[in-house]
Amino acid sequence: MKRFIKRVFLVLFTIILIGGSFLVYKGYREYKNVVAENSIETVVASIQNKKHYTRNEDINPLFLEAVVATEDERLYSRSTVLDYRALGRAFVKNITTFSLAEGGSTIPQQVAKNLYFPNNFTATRKVAEYFIASDLDKLYSREEILELYVNMNYYGDGHHGIREASFGYFNVNPKDMSRAQAVMLAGIPQSPAYYQLSSNYKGAKARQEHVLYRLVDAGVITQEEAISIFNEDVYGGNNE
Repeated sequence: MKRFIKRVFLVLFTIILIGGSFLVYKGYREYKNVVAENSIETVVASIQNKKHYTRNEDINPLFLEAVVATEDERLYSRSTVLDYRALGRAFVKNITTFSLAEGGSTIPQQVAKNLYFPNNFTATRKVAEYFIASDLDKLYSREEILELYVNMNYYGDGHHGIREASFGYFNVNPKDMSRAQAVMLAGIPQSPAYYQLSSNYKGAKARQEHVLYRLVDAGVITQEEAISIFNEDVYGGNNE
């Protein structure tokens, strides 16, 4: 019986190994094809040359801190584009909830997806996304990749990129956003259609609170500052 079980496991392992190798091969070929057609440098330059592209120095620093704390807390400390802890956490949650609710993608991976595969998810393209993200990481600094990310994100209500969002929602430059505005906008891209301010301010406020917790955990702000920011009305005034 033990010998039979070992053989079954060996067969399963072999199938998984062969299947995984084939998937990596297909993903690598996909990666080579898309970058041969349009190089990463060319695609990135097309984004950076857009009229409303905004550099990091022209964005409220707390907004950038909030994006990192919420989307990719180890962006600057990790040596690879993958976050193995986040992947493990996502795997466990997806198994226990019988869903695909958690993705575990890092900001470099999300930028790679947005550059080449914004509306098409397959396992093969997920592998290709990894290779593109690895190239991005070699060609650009993490700060530059973060800059691309916030300029490519959709923030709901028809606002693409941080400049359109800050003007569209609050009529201010990205650098002039208040603390409350910056933290709220940082949380919207997780689900723009749900958190957009025109239809779900209450939900966006709850999401803002989550982002504030992440900032406190990261040591960016204190608990007292988080409470103060939460009580600020993003349209001016105070919620207290």
